Amino acid sequence: MNAPTPFSAAERAITNVARTVAIAPRDRRLAALREAARDLKHFVADGWINPAVATDRIFEVAGSHNLVGEPGSDDEAEIMKIAQLATFRDEILPESAASVDQSAAPLSLICPAAWRGVPLEEMRWLATNRIPAADATILSADGGSGKTTAALQLAVAVERDLGDWLGTTCMSGPVIFFSGEEPEQEMRRRLDRVARRRGLDPAEIENLHFHFADPDGCLLGMSRPNGPIVPTPLFEALRAAAIEIRPALIVIDSIAATFGGNQNDRVHARTFVGMFRRLARQADCAVLLLDHPSLSGMTNGTGRGGSMDWQNATRARLHLETVEGEDGKAGRVLEVKKLNYGPAGEKVRLQWEEGCFVLEGTASAPRQGAAFSIADQAYLACLDRLTLQGREVREHPGRGYAPKVFADMPEANGMTARGFKAAQERLFSAGLIHNVTEGPASKRTKRIARKDQHTAIAVSEAGE
Repeated sequence: MNAPTPFSAAERAITNVARTVAIAPRDRRLAALREAARDLKHFVADGWINPAVATDRIFEVAGSHNLVGEPGSDDEAEIMKIAQLATFRDEILPESAASVDQSAAPLSLICPAAWRGVPLEEMRWLATNRIPAADATILSADGGSGKTTAALQLAVAVERDLGDWLGTTCMSGPVIFFSGEEPEQEMRRRLDRVARRRGLDPAEIENLHFHFADPDGCLLGMSRPNGPIVPTPLFEALRAAAIEIRPALIVIDSIAATFGGNQNDRVHARTFVGMFRRLARQADCAVLLLDHPSLSGMTNGTGRGGSMDWQNATRARLHLETVEGEDGKAGRVLEVKKLNYGPAGEKVRLQWEEGCFVLEGTASAPRQGAAFSIADQAYLACLDRLTLQGREVREHPGRGYAPKVFADMPEANGMTARGFKAAQERLFSAGLIHNVTEGPASKRTKRIARKDQHTAIAVSEAGE
């Protein structure tokens, strides 16, 4: 005889709530209802029973035996507490109204005078001007558009300290990738393509930690009855892993797979995002939430889905849109839709090459056998010359801005600063150059250098 499936067992547990209470002595029916609620708990936690269904069933059975009482009565409050036994973890059960301390804690206030003499912390980025560090960001895209691949490229760049991601620079460190959609074998295929595109052996990527969640039990947040989203035991396991590993980045694929609430509910949207913002601060890492836009968000190109509070609750939001390229083939545009800490509106045109995204119009990396463009060679020639002279250049506009400095050099051969800027983005994306951080902790500086600095200098000296 076949063992019952979790779904059939969950259905039976829901049905048995009424039977358990009905056969109990009249003075034991409240206790019987409490035991029946506990029997539902693990089915709710594992995602087999919706919390709202469990709550409705408990109130329905309680009402049929006159256990609920009048609205707002102590009897009704007791039934709500019983329902919470089935839908909440023990450690987050609210106290009864009678035991809650109604006195408000003093409001914490601070004045600018308290900041006198305190050094101002610089803005930290996981991906410069796209994804802030220690906060949550949403990356939305239509299904099948490649958001998982784009996020995987970012994860590899961060873990391997490649220094770039699709035309911008990024920090380095361990990565946790929570996959609620893609199975392990498919993710292995994608990782193999992304890694080999960057000249890497996937087996060497030791600090990229995947979790492949059961599709039927991957909720990280679930709704309270008429209340906010609360963390599930799976979220607490993720939090514990993050505190232990201290990643630079956590990727959640996706909101649709891990959100157990109503996407059009403002409270649900804010509290779910808020869970990850707190996690980002606690673990000091960036959290990237992958999302599917609504039909209207797909149609109008905003990438929004559900309540506006999905956008309002985050400090940054990116959207990957499918567009038609100049060659008539489908391309992508990665756009910064929202950025509270920097300039929004950046649009980066991407094309598909060898299983991953590259900047549109860029050549394949030399590691894959393709030659540099003339502009890329000129950029590297200028960089090598200044390196030999002990002079430093930097990525962003200001003193020592590389494209402007190179445009005035003899090795530029008439190339403009704009042309050098495009070459710089290609070389960062290809992993041929990176930012080197130097100086004491109180006065860090960054300069651009070749990834293989010693080889570059040797080649330049040989040319002389």
